[in-house]
Amino acid sequence: MTHHKLLLPKKDCAHCQQPFCWRRKWARSWDEVKYCSERCKRSAKSTLHKAAITPPKLCAAAQVEEEF
Repeated sequence: MTHHKLLLPKKDCAHCQQPFCWRRKWARSWDEVKYCSERCKRSAKSTLHKAAITPPKLCAAAQVEEEF
């Protein structure tokens, strides 16, 4: 008898880069699943949101040139 869990499709999480297996609750939406858990999904969204809000930091030399 073979172990069926070894035959399940796998993906890598878009946030933590860890592999995760297919779950029955994802049967209809396996193509859209990107994250291994709700925690990774929330963390990925918060890091994207912070990156969009935070302006890029300028180096000290660029700030000195603007003063003159």
